[in-house]
Amino acid sequence: MKLFTIGFTKKDAKTFFGLLIKNNVKTLIDIRLNNHSQLAGFSKGNDLDYFLKAIAGIDYFYFVQAAPEESLLKKWQKGEISWPEYEAA
Repeated sequence: MKLFTIGFTKKDAKTFFGLLIKNNVKTLIDIRLNNHSQLAGFSKGNDLDYFLKAIAGIDYFYFVQAAPEESLLKKWQKGEISWPEYEAA
């Protein structure tokens, strides 16, 4: 099994789904803390589940248990810790 990581920010839907299809992704595991944010656009949880299946036949699984703790995420967002520190934590 191969694991890939993909972000949705700064990507339009064509690029996002194109990368998934190009890499023959079978299942997308969503580990975002907030998968329903108004900033999520096409990648809101329920919409993403639908689009993945309809566009590319990709299964969707929301696994919030793998998301970063909210306090850690906020530290990174506020610039209190660097990306390497965030990754390590």
